[in-house]
Amino acid sequence: MRTMTALVASLALAIVVCGCTRPSGAAAAADAMGARNLSSIQFSGSGTNYAFGQAYSPGGPWPRFEVKTYTVAVDYQTPAMKLDMLRAQGEHPPRGGGAQPFASDQRTTQVVSGKNAWTEGGAQPAPNPGAVTERLRQIWLTPHGVVKAALASGAPADSNVFTFKAEDRDVKVTLNQQNLVEKVEYLTTNSVVGDVPVELTYSDYAPFGNIQFPKHIVEKQDGFPTLDITINDVQPNAAVSLPVPDNVASAPAPPATPMATIDKVGDGLWSLNSAGTRSLAVEFGDHIVMLEGPTSDARSKVVNDLVRQTVPNKPIRYVVNTHAHYDHAGGLREYVAEGITVITHESNKAFLEQAWARPRTLEDTAPTSNTPMIETVGDKRVLSDRTRTIELYHLPGHGHHTGQLMAYLPKERILLYGDGYNPPAGDEIRTPERGPEYAAQMVQRVQELKLSPERIAPVHGRVVPYKNLLMAFNLDGGVNGTR
Repeated sequence: MRTMTALVASLALAIVVCGCTRPSGAAAAADAMGARNLSSIQFSGSGTNYAFGQAYSPGGPWPRFEVKTYTVAVDYQTPAMKLDMLRAQGEHPPRGGGAQPFASDQRTTQVVSGKNAWTEGGAQPAPNPGAVTERLRQIWLTPHGVVKAALASGAPADSNVFTFKAEDRDVKVTLNQQNLVEKVEYLTTNSVVGDVPVELTYSDYAPFGNIQFPKHIVEKQDGFPTLDITINDVQPNAAVSLPVPDNVASAPAPPATPMATIDKVGDGLWSLNSAGTRSLAVEFGDHIVMLEGPTSDARSKVVNDLVRQTVPNKPIRYVVNTHAHYDHAGGLREYVAEGITVITHESNKAFLEQAWARPRTLEDTAPTSNTPMIETVGDKRVLSDRTRTIELYHLPGHGHHTGQLMAYLPKERILLYGDGYNPPAGDEIRTPERGPEYAAQMVQRVQELKLSPERIAPVHGRVVPYKNLLMAFNLDGGVNGTR
């Protein structure tokens, strides 16, 4: 009996010792996943993705889209990666941003190779020099990329949790019991909310050739899903060749600060174009009102300096925010830092205050934050003096955002808004890739208020006749209702 007891104890000890000494860490993951001899990979699937920063309501989840095809090709040696995604409308009816509403399926093809990045799908590749760092980082966040980068950085070899740097970001990796990559976490930054936690989970591993690859990939940003893909095909060591197009290779580096132009569109009215978005500067008797502070704080600083050069003796007193989507609220903190009052819909106030109070450890230069001065709009507010009037109206029930405003200048008959119709370049009027829902809802509101716009000043587009909006979506019958 004692002999049997001793044998059982010895076996138990052996099991414990074996469990304690089982290999772990990046090297063990490389062996378990087949990463050492993997120089390239292509994987594809389908599922859903979500538009970060484009929630229907302030602080809500990101709007959902159906991903019909999702294909990633990676060359770990160059390094290079191509992401091709075909997505369809996922919200019915459409709710929120992210280029909604769709009139047809939309394809996105993003590429990075070495120190060059570009987008395919147009007449020629479009250089994206500002996207190189983020896209390179995505290579080292793929399941096998994580392992390769961790090994190259000398990550600890004796733990199932370890960290490494990917393009200057600290990346935390968690392995499961089989030494397969289970979770990847890191921080990114956003101009509205500051530090943004990103979490990738890899699960349901299966053999594909001589490697293990997850059949389920989920990404969350700031706590809400941004990607949920079921993988159906994996090709280890696929032939991946991503040569850099000539026009991309010769594209200039992005400027250190945004460039800005200013165009006079009326007496005391200027359209400011910078970083692909537009604001409208409106001159009053003793001050300036800026309609929209989008994109980034760097953009706001450049634009505000240009306004002050143009109208040197009048301070900027207000900035009007059309809604809280991150591309439209991204430059508001610069106004707060300059002591300028932000005007927004009442439903956005608490969200903006909370967002501006969040940590910003990754920002290179963050404006000194004064106590935010926020004034709100309910259904309507009028800014007026002896020289000028701006009418601000809420768009209740609008599908793009619950706290959306539009601004109307009755004397000049100009309507400014955030989203709904983005006039294309050149002489083209129609935007066949976009559905009519949001534009129709805005036109209906214009008619209800008996406004009479002659021109529109969209944030995403140049100043054009109001009739262009009506023609773009075959809403021409609304012309009589607005005159």
